[in-house]
Amino acid sequence: MKKVRLTRQQSQAQTQQRLLDAAQALFVKKGFGATSVEHITLAAGYSRGAFYSNFKSKTQLFIELLTRDHQRILAGLQTILDNPDTPDHPVSHRVAAELVGTHDQPALAVDGNRSPIETQLIHYYSRIYRDTQFYTLWLEARLHASRDANFCTQFNAFQQDILATITQYVYKFAARTGLTLPLPAEQLALGFMALGDGMGMYHLPGQSHADDLHAEQILAYFLERIALQR
Repeated sequence: MKKVRLTRQQSQAQTQQRLLDAAQALFVKKGFGATSVEHITLAAGYSRGAFYSNFKSKTQLFIELLTRDHQRILAGLQTILDNPDTPDHPVSHRVAAELVGTHDQPALAVDGNRSPIETQLIHYYSRIYRDTQFYTLWLEARLHASRDANFCTQFNAFQQDILATITQYVYKFAARTGLTLPLPAEQLALGFMALGDGMGMYHLPGQSHADDLHAEQILAYFLERIALQR
């Protein structure tokens, strides 16, 4: 079979993704501080020149990596918005399974009176915490931000952008379901992020953590009673 020749843009995108993949594996295993540019390029199979033609620094790569991982989570929310009336929440199950590998996990019981979009959102939100690589990266980012003032500034700006994006999703879900928000959308978005992050950190390997079903029930209860209130 004839090998397809990549365009310059496709080749660059492939290089970037391989560098990001290598960096993610190393940051999770060794930590951000213990991983050098040389470690990343060696693992990805590229030269230092290839690294610096795609990223200004290891710090910029880290922000890009966090952005890529967060976009996966946002893509799941968008999938639910785009398929609001799918019965029996297969969309949220599939997306959550692809995100955190929950194909064989039992379904969380949700009030049968809820609309399909609400049920999908509850199932999706209550399982995101299982993405241990995602939360390990975020823990690394917070630790590095506490030690590096320049990175702290970038990371804080990045978090504010994420909060603004999640806030917009809160508005979209409220408009789609006819929900009257019990708190300002930004406060609810911050609550979603903080509780999800906290459960994700608590669930990291090597730490004692609640039973998965209990963790999901906690997250689902917050969403159902505080945000949806019905």
